[in-house]
Amino acid sequence: MTYGDERRYMALVSKSKVQMEGLGEVGAIDVGLINSFKRVSNLVKALVSSEGDAFQVKILEGTKNARLVAIKPGRLLLEILKVPIPNDSKFNSLYAVEPYVEMAVKRIMDFDLCQLRLTLFHVRLIEEVQRRNDHFNKCVEMIREEARSKAFKAKVNSYQRSSNKNYKELVGYIDALFVRYSRLLVVRLDLSYSRENCDVTQADAARDRKRLFENARSNNLFANMVGWIWKLEHGPKKGFHYHMLFFFDGSKVRRDIGIAWLIGQYWVDVVTKGRGLYYNCNRNCFYYKSCGVGMVSHSDAQARQGLRNAALYLTKTDLFMRLRAEGRCIGKMNRPANKDPRGRPRALSCLVGDCEMFSEPV
Repeated sequence: MTYGDERRYMALVSKSKVQMEGLGEVGAIDVGLINSFKRVSNLVKALVSSEGDAFQVKILEGTKNARLVAIKPGRLLLEILKVPIPNDSKFNSLYAVEPYVEMAVKRIMDFDLCQLRLTLFHVRLIEEVQRRNDHFNKCVEMIREEARSKAFKAKVNSYQRSSNKNYKELVGYIDALFVRYSRLLVVRLDLSYSRENCDVTQADAARDRKRLFENARSNNLFANMVGWIWKLEHGPKKGFHYHMLFFFDGSKVRRDIGIAWLIGQYWVDVVTKGRGLYYNCNRNCFYYKSCGVGMVSHSDAQARQGLRNAALYLTKTDLFMRLRAEGRCIGKMNRPANKDPRGRPRALSCLVGDCEMFSEPV
């Protein structure tokens, strides 16, 4: 895993659990499963890079029997087979997994290796051991061939491209807000459903999200809101839920914790009519600058980096498994109109040197 991938992965894991009222600590995603996918992905890449047979036949001297011996590629394959990876219809209908994992699991299932592994090293007649040796080595060779193909490499690039593109777009959007406003009051909320209602469908969740933003047009609570970002996710206990970032004109509003509470209550009482839950991230974020919530000034490099980290989390949680969304699973408000260039100049932000890295894609 490259440094960039590791950074993305750590962004995922560091924010994978939240404290939900009525549910206690629950996983926004299944971290154990993500770790399993990460391990399998790394093992498959190592297997693809290896050379030679995975297993060899060792004939027992003076007999007609033999047994298999695993060499380095074979040991990698056996480690892959030890990792529990779901492959049921419900899971596959909800998630698309990272291409290396998906491809390896398919080949392993096609060759029935999980079942054959249980008796792999039993002593058998030489002919039977040779057949098993050829069977396992053929599977490894097919994994290598597919992973080295142009079509597979294009699939990997496509899988990674969307999250990278979304990240750049969100950072460009946040930067555009700071061009227009010298201070932003940032409110972060997780909007979900109660235990009794966590089986809502994607369509239900989408309707509630649309209702929230449509109602915001005529609700004074959102009068000074200048932007928003949303991301749809699914968790084993929370079901479908949203991570939300709301941006308010910092020259007109204060008290981010209170605003977050009001939005959360509005989600519960009005939008979902009692079916919803919310988590007020502002209330529990003691280190505002690193969290990127609360009042953030244009020139505050540390707080703005916290905002970038929030965008990183929103877009990189699908590094190893991605929700199969019925429609879009991430969105943002339209960019603000450019501010009249006349007026008092602002202090130069320390982030200027990073502009190229986080610029909006052409």
